[in-house]
Amino acid sequence: MLQSWLLLLLSLPPRPSSLRVRAWRRLKALGAVALKSGAYLLPYSSDRYEQFQWLAQEVEKDRGEATLLKVDRVENMKQPEVVRLFHEARNADYAALTDRYRKLGSAKRPRSVEELARLARELDRLVDIDFFDAPGRQQTLRAREAAERRVTGPAQAAARPEGRLDLAAFQGRRWVTRPRPHVDRIASAWLIKRFLDPAAEFVFAVPDELPAGAVPFDMAGVEFGHQGDQCTFETLLHRSGLRDRRLAAIAEIVHEADLRDNKYPREEARGLDLILRGLLAAVKDDHEALAQGLTLFDGLYSTIGERR
Repeated sequence: MLQSWLLLLLSLPPRPSSLRVRAWRRLKALGAVALKSGAYLLPYSSDRYEQFQWLAQEVEKDRGEATLLKVDRVENMKQPEVVRLFHEARNADYAALTDRYRKLGSAKRPRSVEELARLARELDRLVDIDFFDAPGRQQTLRAREAAERRVTGPAQAAARPEGRLDLAAFQGRRWVTRPRPHVDRIASAWLIKRFLDPAAEFVFAVPDELPAGAVPFDMAGVEFGHQGDQCTFETLLHRSGLRDRRLAAIAEIVHEADLRDNKYPREEARGLDLILRGLLAAVKDDHEALAQGLTLFDGLYSTIGERR
């Protein structure tokens, strides 16, 4: 299916230069790429249209000129060539983040843990604007896993229990994960709430500000996180001992949507990823986003085994 595009044409006054810097930062945050000087492109969606509208209004308020267009194609470029522009931009971003992950671990541990949390937030933001799954993402994910092992240390990893969960010890607990939950965090919260701890309460915090007594999940160096090539949902499912073919199918979908390593050929993964990205773009409150995400997984669980 052909992709529609948003084209924003900008003309800014030469002075003050801060106007150009502010516009450039906003374009970068949105994930826009430059076709040429003053012409910026995004794949069409209603929320990106609103973001470009807002930026156009700001430019005009600063005595600049802005024209926003929705186009079906860029006449002198084929769609794969346009997508390549986005790949090149995101690959450069991923390369910079990969370098920072590789340098992590030389500082003292508290500072490294703090930096690890900061990099995780930056990676989440970068994934949100990686509209076409740039190849550089996998290298960054591998660098993140290596950095997490260096920071948490082999002793802590070896001490993690690998046996069956005592579910009685995990009833009515507070469960904490990183803010802006995406595929693995929402899926894991759903598994916890629906199958492991029906009275679970969820909170969001950065790794160095965890509330006392809360059970962390999908964070670096915690018991309920990525283990080997498994995502957090798979870790929880394995440790719970649940035997359910629909949960097993969802685990494959979540794995592919989260890790994108082609381990499981699940065509649903891309759609799930896009739906949850759209949810996070539309819903700014993490608890509300999680509540809607739980309902989405309820529906997925109900229909995953249906014949088509």
